[in-house]
Amino acid sequence: MFAVLVVLSIEVPTTRAITPDKPGGGSVQFAIDSGLNVAPISPWIYGTNFNSVPGATLNRIGGNRLTGYNWENNASNAGADWYHHNDYGMASGPNDPPGSAFRGSIQSGAVSGQAVLVTVPMAGYVAADGIGTVDETEIAPSNRWKEVVPKKSTIYPGSSLSTSPNHLDGYVFTDELAHWVEGFKTPNQAVFYSLDNEVGLWGEDLQDGWQSGSQPRPWENPPVPAVQPTSGGRTHPTIHPFNPSFAELRNKTIAHAGAIKDVNPNAIVFGGVGYGWTDFTNLSSAPDAVTSPAHPGGDQPGEMHYYEWLLKEVHDAEVAQGRKLMDVLDLHWYTEVYADGQRITSDMATPAAIEARVQATRSLWDPTYAEESWISQWGTWQGSPGNNGPIQLLPRVQRDIDDFKPGTKIAITEYNYGGTNHISGAIAQADALGVFGREGVFAANLWGEGSYVEGAFDMYLNYDGAGGAFGSTSIEAGTSSIASSAVYASVDEDDPNRMFVIAINRTGSAITTGVAVTHDRVFDHAEVYQLTNAGAVPQRMADVELDLLNAFQYTMPAYSVTTLVLVSDGLLGDFNRDGTVDGADYTVWRDSLGLTGNLAADANEDNIVDIDDYNLWRSNFSLTTSSTGLPTVSTPEPSGVTLALAASLCGAAIQRWRSR
Repeated sequence: MFAVLVVLSIEVPTTRAITPDKPGGGSVQFAIDSGLNVAPISPWIYGTNFNSVPGATLNRIGGNRLTGYNWENNASNAGADWYHHNDYGMASGPNDPPGSAFRGSIQSGAVSGQAVLVTVPMAGYVAADGIGTVDETEIAPSNRWKEVVPKKSTIYPGSSLSTSPNHLDGYVFTDELAHWVEGFKTPNQAVFYSLDNEVGLWGEDLQDGWQSGSQPRPWENPPVPAVQPTSGGRTHPTIHPFNPSFAELRNKTIAHAGAIKDVNPNAIVFGGVGYGWTDFTNLSSAPDAVTSPAHPGGDQPGEMHYYEWLLKEVHDAEVAQGRKLMDVLDLHWYTEVYADGQRITSDMATPAAIEARVQATRSLWDPTYAEESWISQWGTWQGSPGNNGPIQLLPRVQRDIDDFKPGTKIAITEYNYGGTNHISGAIAQADALGVFGREGVFAANLWGEGSYVEGAFDMYLNYDGAGGAFGSTSIEAGTSSIASSAVYASVDEDDPNRMFVIAINRTGSAITTGVAVTHDRVFDHAEVYQLTNAGAVPQRMADVELDLLNAFQYTMPAYSVTTLVLVSDGLLGDFNRDGTVDGADYTVWRDSLGLTGNLAADANEDNIVDIDDYNLWRSNFSLTTSSTGLPTVSTPEPSGVTLALAASLCGAAIQRWRSR
């Protein structure tokens, strides 16, 4: 035996990335890199409308009724959804306290941490009563309505805002609603504001003789049948019996957003709130529609002219007022793809519908995918009109924001890909959530419910039935076949020893994938949770052991969503698991040199402790886990650290290593 004095000059590592092994065969390859495309995932993308999925992070109180909702007396108008009916459908009755449509959601959100999105009416009028259908002689303005005014002081100069509003006058004030919300919610509770709902569908010019119809009255003797409303008028012709205009929406957006910001300058206001492509482009044929402004780099097919114009106009108002008015640009997105003659947003599950549904989410972003729809054919055409082109909805909106109102966030507060009780709906839902997180969407809210979309939410929010959740930071994840698969990955600053991967199989056959992960930790194994057509609840499957360095193969079942939780033993080179890579870890390596098996000092997971593990320890020397859970470097003085290690190595140990 002999002693060796080893003097090492160990430079502080400038990179912590570990190059993974090749995962081997597999018809699809997934490549994940925690050093690329690192971005926070908004917690509000896992939202729904009216809390339709348990555990959702954002609850939107929206929809057609909110356009005519009077928060003072809780009356609302159903519009074309039910015979233009004024009633108390948003509350239990006329004696409920003000704001009852929002009260329960705000109260439960204060306890659970769920954010709430409150819809603020601004079409011009809200219901004054709950006594039934508004007929064609009572179209606003009439005594069936209260006028919506942004600021109370414009009607009652010098008056203060009240949480017990005067419901006997003819007005409802937006700033007073905001005042009530801010006083009712708990301090620091996340409550956002949405400027009305699907504004392009408010109304249109009515034909002569238009009638609102009347509901059936089966309780009368004899029963009275329904009288169907005259066609036309869009959603709320009794509130807004004419086409909305660009100028109207600009003025109302600025005025109502300003009224909210006067109450709380830090309030988050969602604007736009268009129902679909024709709203985004021309506000459903607004009479003053324009095709300006132009992008500095030139326009292209599928310009969203109304949203571009609104962004520019609100931006100019913000500059003039010296404050932010519209924080978020909101869209509603229901795919226009059809299969077997039906729109796939239904529950149909024919082979054609399944295939279309699992691909439809690619129109959110994919430059290589052109769906079969009138939007891609005549809106985002390629080459010439009629030739389907990629929609790329989110990159398209982001370009508009970057050019006309930088810093604005994106929300999609209504969407549904159909098949909510079928595995194809779960695949579309899980894919959409992954896209929202990766593309930086601020908020998203599913409209609808179903067992399989609940399962898809669980894959991100509760994969293990015990609150296990996808990480809060998105990282690069790519697939070699986007047509057959999708992959999303994240890390969580609260636990740097775990990485989360969502793996999606869009096909009816099992797919073996090769997964390679570039990261600063060596992973030991992957926990596996699957959602398949066998059931709508995620199932824990056998772990995958990683015998290669951050690489493995995984077989995705046919039509499935998998949450993989990659688990590391800690910092690379931290063999004694004390949170710091230092000389004590060298001792663990030295004492294990030449041994085989799943050992703490086997840094590269090749089942032998050898010089390669020593080199990994050396390259990561001085790394530590900070109090935030992220790896940091202990700064040396000077830039290099010289450490004298007295290593007493027995000759037998060295010979054992050399002989392998």
